[in-house]
Amino acid sequence: MALRDQPYFPMYANDFLVDEKLCECGAESTGVYVRLMCLMHKSEEYGVILLKQNDKQNIKQILNFACKLAKHMPYQTDVIERSLEELITNGVIQLEGDKIIQKRMVKDNYVSIVRASAGKKGGKTTAFAKDFAQAKSQANYEYENENINDTKNKRKRSAEGKEKTESKFASFWSEYPRKIAKQKAEQSFMKINPDDELFAKIMAGLKTSCESPQWTKDGGQFIPHAATWLNGRRWEDEVQSVKAPENPFFAAAQRIRGGQP
Repeated sequence: MALRDQPYFPMYANDFLVDEKLCECGAESTGVYVRLMCLMHKSEEYGVILLKQNDKQNIKQILNFACKLAKHMPYQTDVIERSLEELITNGVIQLEGDKIIQKRMVKDNYVSIVRASAGKKGGKTTAFAKDFAQAKSQANYEYENENINDTKNKRKRSAEGKEKTESKFASFWSEYPRKIAKQKAEQSFMKINPDDELFAKIMAGLKTSCESPQWTKDGGQFIPHAATWLNGRRWEDEVQSVKAPENPFFAAAQRIRGGQP
């Protein structure tokens, strides 16, 4: 019996609970994922959701899938779209052209087909057992090798991201006027881990704060520690800059032009 004809599908509880990729996804995405696997169990191509031509109503591919799946799930389209993006980004499922794929289910289906073929061969069980063992071994190798490569790539991206964030902090620290408690400041900065857009806002906010009356008066003694400034997201404050002193000669010239003594 084909897997899709059975009232259940293989779900390995331990793999599901300790899957590093899935653990990085939120509860919302996990709920969508379980429903998605149920639909994949009943798909014509087992473990695959196919986007047909009449499903393509939007430019964005994931939104098209979300609209299609919203008809079969008790979730809003935006929830499904958001969850699919997170599941694909973390490698839980794969987007390949017009298909969303769950590789473990595809592999299980392949093994099931091989087993079914063996039952028909009857007396050729020995040859089949060998072929099946090789196919299963190859499938497990590819699955394990994929996980190893994913782990290596994740570690590499993590190291590159940390290095980039440390470089941003160095730029921030060089501009921050009160250089006290650098280690705590760096910990706060690394926790925020700003992308390029947020970093630009932080630096713009720092520049505005440096020009504010509170920071410029009394020799800068009221400038907070960098960690305090970062933890409070103070770059979002509306700060009034120091007004430049009026040039007396310019003011006198303006009065003369206006006919004033």
